[in-house]
Amino acid sequence: MKTMIGAAVCALMMLSVGAPAVAQDADGDSYTFTISNSSEMAIITFHLASESDSGWSEDLIPDTIIGAGDSLDMEFAADADECRYATSVVMEDGTEYAAIVDYCDLTGIDISDDQGLTYY
Repeated sequence: MKTMIGAAVCALMMLSVGAPAVAQDADGDSYTFTISNSSEMAIITFHLASESDSGWSEDLIPDTIIGAGDSLDMEFAADADECRYATSVVMEDGTEYAAIVDYCDLTGIDISDDQGLTYY
């Protein structure tokens, strides 16, 4: 896999709930986002792939399940000058929601039963 999906994916780490997450690209730009689970099922995996990568990252929340109604703040170092990442979330029943997300302008990601993966 292409250099393990770049620096963005390799450096992803979970933060404590309630603290904002920060993503920084090579220019030092900062972004914040929270994953919110508005669905009735738990989120069990979260994967990214930048536009220059050919495959998904490893699971970026390997030891965490985001339960129904819960949220999680995240941090990762972005690939140099890349904002757009394919984003995949897999639910406990195997349902996958995916979208291309611009992390440079992102405040949060929400997963819901009726709208799937949305971002704002």
